[in-house]
Amino acid sequence: MAENEDNFDAFMSSKKKLHPRMQKLLIVAGIVLFFIVATVLAADWALGALIHTRKEVKVPDLKQKPVSHALDLLAQQNLALKQAGIEFAKDVPPGSVLRQIPSAGSTVREGRVIRVWISQGDEMVFVPNTVGTALRDGQLALRQAGLNVDKVDNAYSLTYEKGVIIFQNPKADSMVQKGTNVSLVLSNGTPPASVVLVPNFKSKKLAQATLWASSHDINLIIKEDPDSVFPNGIVASQSPAADTQVAPGTNLEVTVSRRETADNEKSYHLHYEMPQGKKASRVRITVADSTGENDILNENKQPGSKIDMEIPYSGRATIRIFSDGILVREREVL
Repeated sequence: MAENEDNFDAFMSSKKKLHPRMQKLLIVAGIVLFFIVATVLAADWALGALIHTRKEVKVPDLKQKPVSHALDLLAQQNLALKQAGIEFAKDVPPGSVLRQIPSAGSTVREGRVIRVWISQGDEMVFVPNTVGTALRDGQLALRQAGLNVDKVDNAYSLTYEKGVIIFQNPKADSMVQKGTNVSLVLSNGTPPASVVLVPNFKSKKLAQATLWASSHDINLIIKEDPDSVFPNGIVASQSPAADTQVAPGTNLEVTVSRRETADNEKSYHLHYEMPQGKKASRVRITVADSTGENDILNENKQPGSKIDMEIPYSGRATIRIFSDGILVREREVL
């Protein structure tokens, strides 16, 4: 029993010896904590004092001003600018401030950062090709592109059947502002005998245009193009365009190929039938030979229509047919 009491006394004696050390550690920790808190409070007080010593200024109105001008206005008030985003805006020029935070007239301290959103101007879109499509399909394509149908007129056509769009303004693939109005002309089908429309003479022999003009009392004006890619005697262009209504005495101007035939020049007769479908396709025909690559045809063609034309070439050539931008036929000729 006495031995146990001696052990207990020894244990209590060791605890008493450690106690002063713990006290010192606690004192040191308390001092360190005090200085940390004091430093933080002092820094916070100093920062607050610095901020509150800055002069209060009014935020200028930056809206619809170019960024360079907005920077000048902010610099006069010792304010900074930060671009927060870019947005489309119909009525605000590109590169100008669309909106800002804080708003104009707000009171802030010097050094404040003003966030702004910059205008990209009005959104621009490509006009889809509606020629050769039904009215409903054309209207849907325009709406999906963000465009509006302004008005729909009607006209006779030798090329397009009744109910099909034969003309649009602005033209396909042109770039316009989103929301632009597009005018359409819808085919009334084949005209009566009293209405005379100009046929499409492009890629056809001059003799056909001459015969038609003579039979309808039309003045045929012929221009020659020695650099044309078409064979000699083939119509390369015409004015007025096909399906234009004309009266007796009207002028029809055609440009005919008068290119010189090279010693090694040959001719390939191209025959191609358009596949059946619900709408017209944009057909582009090119020929690549020793002279380079040239467009022979680039126009809308109705489903089921036929293309027959003579294509001149020199040496080895590659003839390609594209439908709505997709290569549908390629042939090498010698």
